[in-house]
Amino acid sequence: MSPVTRNTRWSLVTRAQGDTPAARLALSELCEIYYAPVLAYIRSWAGPDEARDLAHGFFERILAGDSLKGASQQRGRFRSYLLGAVKHFLCETRAKEHRLKRGSHLPHLEIKEEIAPDHAALPPDAEFDRAWACTLLDRALRLLAEEMNQSGKDLLFQELHPWLTGAAGYGDQTAVAEKLGLGETAVRVQVHRLRKRFREIIEAEVAQTLDSGTDPAAELRHLLSVC
Repeated sequence: MSPVTRNTRWSLVTRAQGDTPAARLALSELCEIYYAPVLAYIRSWAGPDEARDLAHGFFERILAGDSLKGASQQRGRFRSYLLGAVKHFLCETRAKEHRLKRGSHLPHLEIKEEIAPDHAALPPDAEFDRAWACTLLDRALRLLAEEMNQSGKDLLFQELHPWLTGAAGYGDQTAVAEKLGLGETAVRVQVHRLRKRFREIIEAEVAQTLDSGTDPAAELRHLLSVC
């Protein structure tokens, strides 16, 4: 299969460092890709409505300024860089709220100082990583769907992609084989190929967020462990 042409995360970061239409487009794409993990982390600080406002505020700051100026592939994982940027933004927001509470008459956004413990919830950093992993897997699945569509195999992908997401079992392949006009062995071969290509895309997506000195396999193991 021919891979779909796309920008790497670090190439997007590099392109986003400027005040040009191309830079603003790159920033917009980065914000769209990573909104979910940022929101997941901020929810550890605030309730649902406040968390959405804060997430929008964080990305508005990125879109409006040079918040990514210090980001470079030589500094390691983009995941770690973005999480650090979110933490810095929230600390600044909390400090501003405290200053307002000490005497300003201006209205302010409530940030919860304490949140009732949820024993089923992950720690904030782990929740960020879980959402990051889900975002990566969803993106990889969409890229594979694009490849299959460009190869004229959209129907094949639509019928077989449940075996990539764990939504189907071995016994279901008989009905799919009849629908596709293939033998069950041929269907199993196609599932194997799709799984192999899916993993290749996932590995490529992971590698795009790392510097050259970081082990992609270790990063992938970590992300899969928190899914």
